[in-house]
Amino acid sequence: MTFQISFWTKMLRRGPGQKQLGAIRQAEWIGVIRQTGERTLNCMIGQMKHILAAEQKKTDFKPEDENNVLIQYTNACVKVCAYVRKQVEKIKNSMDGKNVDTVLMEFGVRFHRLIYEHLQQYSYSCMGGMLAICDVAEYRKCAKDFKIPLVLQLFDTLHALCNLLVVAPDNLKQVCSGEQLANLDKNILHSFVQLRADYRSARLARHFS
Repeated sequence: MTFQISFWTKMLRRGPGQKQLGAIRQAEWIGVIRQTGERTLNCMIGQMKHILAAEQKKTDFKPEDENNVLIQYTNACVKVCAYVRKQVEKIKNSMDGKNVDTVLMEFGVRFHRLIYEHLQQYSYSCMGGMLAICDVAEYRKCAKDFKIPLVLQLFDTLHALCNLLVVAPDNLKQVCSGEQLANLDKNILHSFVQLRADYRSARLARHFS
């Protein structure tokens, strides 16, 4: 992966020499860059998926002992954030101008999608939901390093969605109509509430009927 990132970013920065331009049409060159970039991004996201699969435990978000949980970050979150920060630094150090923003935008959007889909795989107790909020807060700190407004906005909204995992049932409607969630599709809100361990016992479906 290091080789791929190095190859891709150097190509984007320097481009082909004048002699090479005589042999490779501009359109073909752009196609090579895009294909290489796509493969590199896929490798980066693949590595992050591997970290999450290896490090995240179901008991992280639904601990057996609710009274013996230290609210911090999960090990999976710590390792993913460390990896993301390294990749962001490499991209910024190896590329110039608009290329940096273009690649970071795509990487950031995929990063968000990965975490969003990852969180959908678990069931959350109250303490587990608090831990998920802490994790997403840390992912959001990573998003700030991208310096891409859209990426940060995506993680802000995800953080707000995670509040639905812990809010008291009687306050659920109020939180759903808050500033960051009011414009989201009702099905998205419901999908997060369904992840709660008390979804059936607290009859939370009634808020979305």
